[in-house]
Amino acid sequence: MATISIPLPRTQPRAPQRAIRRTAVGDALFTKSIDNSRLRREVDREQRRECYSLLALVAVAFSLCLLLAWQHLRCVRYDYQIEELKKQRASLEDWNARLHREQAELADPQRIDTLARKALGLSSPAPQQVIHTGSVSSPAEDSEELAHSLPPPSGVP
Repeated sequence: MATISIPLPRTQPRAPQRAIRRTAVGDALFTKSIDNSRLRREVDREQRRECYSLLALVAVAFSLCLLLAWQHLRCVRYDYQIEELKKQRASLEDWNARLHREQAELADPQRIDTLARKALGLSSPAPQQVIHTGSVSSPAEDSEELAHSLPPPSGVP
């Protein structure tokens, strides 16, 4: 596919009026020394108030962000402490269970009897060595006998 280029008619740009005037006068530059050291800028109280209010708003927002970050860090620290205390509680409960098992083993009457026979050389008493301190009868029959065997209470005539 072939294309044909057609030139557009050229128009001369018009020079602005200033440029024409400037060229007519010529390009001469003059320097003028200006001393602005004694000038003071006028204070705009409205703009200063807006600036201070914006600064206060930023300070409040920054303080709130710091407060939220501080609370979050405290929460994280308390979570770590809670987890540490849970671990400590679990280990103490395990230790308590082991101590209860050990106590149950040591208080077992069968074990005590075996140790008494082997280590101390003790044996079961013979029937004539047994002294019965009470009878097997009902408490109503023994009540009169028990009353005579007890010393009278003090202060009773």
